[in-house]
Amino acid sequence: MMTVGRLKCVNPKSHRRGVQKLLNAIAEKSGKSRGDIVIAYEEDVSVYAVRVWFTRPIPPKHWKLLSEKSGLGIEEIKEIARRHWVGI
Repeated sequence: MMTVGRLKCVNPKSHRRGVQKLLNAIAEKSGKSRGDIVIAYEEDVSVYAVRVWFTRPIPPKHWKLLSEKSGLGIEEIKEIARRHWVGI
């Protein structure tokens, strides 16, 4: 019996590249070397929690800040966060 609400990544490499692109844009715009550290500081979450985004979807509560920090639109952030995830 399948559990309702579980997600599976259908293309982990592409998801990882998308998240890395997002973190690189944040680092470049902030003038820092690490985007994950910038977000961890701004959102008051651990760097570990941000790095988990490489293997899990990015939570919607962070999309607005990510959009502001990276210069990408909310729809682009949503695309990066959810494109490769399907419910099982």
